Amino acid sequence: MRKKVFLMLTICLSAMIFSTTATAQQKFSVSLNGVQEVPARATNGQGSCLVTLSSTETQFTVNCTYGGLTSAVVAAHIHDAGPVGVNGPIRFNFNFTGATNGTIGPLTFAVTPAQVANLRAKRWYVNIQTSMFIGGEIRGQVKVANTQLDLDGDGRTNIAVFRQSANTIFTLDDITNNITANSFGSGTGDLFLSTNDFDGDGRCDPVLVKIIQTSGDAYHSILQTGSNSIRTAQWGNFLTANNERLVYGDYDGDGKQDIAVFRIGTGVWYILESSTNTGRAVPNFGAVGDFPAVGDYDKDGKTDLGVIRVESGQLIWYIQNSSNGQMRAVPFGLSTDGFFFFRPFDFDGDGAQDIAVNRNIGGNRVFYILRSSDNQVVALQWGFTSDTPFYGDYDGDGKTDIVARRTISGQYVWYIYQTSNQQGRAVTFGAAGDQ
Repeated sequence: MRKKVFLMLTICLSAMIFSTTATAQQKFSVSLNGVQEVPARATNGQGSCLVTLSSTETQFTVNCTYGGLTSAVVAAHIHDAGPVGVNGPIRFNFNFTGATNGTIGPLTFAVTPAQVANLRAKRWYVNIQTSMFIGGEIRGQVKVANTQLDLDGDGRTNIAVFRQSANTIFTLDDITNNITANSFGSGTGDLFLSTNDFDGDGRCDPVLVKIIQTSGDAYHSILQTGSNSIRTAQWGNFLTANNERLVYGDYDGDGKQDIAVFRIGTGVWYILESSTNTGRAVPNFGAVGDFPAVGDYDKDGKTDLGVIRVESGQLIWYIQNSSNGQMRAVPFGLSTDGFFFFRPFDFDGDGAQDIAVNRNIGGNRVFYILRSSDNQVVALQWGFTSDTPFYGDYDGDGKTDIVARRTISGQYVWYIYQTSNQQGRAVTFGAAGDQ
């Protein structure tokens, strides 16, 4: 993206700075396949669904597409009380029959608070039954759209590394425990940012970013899992004077990830929306020297603009709610604390972004979390400050887990603190030097 494009966006779209609405609704995605069935099915069938929860959380709408089934569809449902690997009862009947390829919906159902809690805990799944597989041919867990690093679509964060020397992404599949290798990359200078779902198929898409040193232009290469094709977009300019940061998120609320950058040097946001494939600039939110901290803080299905500012030795979080355009300031953390720029944190599982920092105390890393559900602060010591911290839902309970990755004898060891049982587990995966 050229500098003149940035300038035109700033001039033409500056009047849209705070054009927010309260109509956005939280999105949940589903990736359907035979592997998630219990027991697993040998089928080429696959599909995806988008579940939209109303802003009042009293009803939801579901739309699905599917194809490649062995035989005609005889029934389709949403089941609950069924986490990954567990069969649960039918809760919402689609009353649907169809061919081996087709669409379902839109269908709307009423929902109770208890059922919404079950949804957020990733205990819902969609099941499509066929005459060949009467118990179900393809299944998929329902999880909040853009679940961090969910490469196999089961609602759990995968462990993955990018090996530049081999131009390959290696992923540890949660269901099969097999290693998947995807050739991806241009040879040198790729930055691995395997983030979230850009094509809306319910699986995370690996992303590589290459920055041209002479011009500063950034090229985002997205390996779209839905079509197994690579989409490349030029967006952002990372010359030193701009001091830009990547801030991927779902700013338009369509359930797909948008490419975005925050230019710290000028305090301007540049967002490439997936719903229209057009860009917009948002000036005057944030100041020179601020760091971005985006997320869905108001639980409306859209990524909110947020920055962190150092004031009198403290961190102040300035957040603009996309639901109503209101801005709030939250003092939390010390100026010496660490934080991440664009990671979804939901440590309490209520569907809203939490505020979190990590602190070095005696060589140990201590995480301080301000929970959105009750505004309480919790602390957890996990790993050493020499470890690399990561976040994600590795156990699939709808709550963010903390990871301390450590290099031992030339290999990566991932120490995962699981919120589901408040216990740790260690996984050896990847080699020193992998991204």
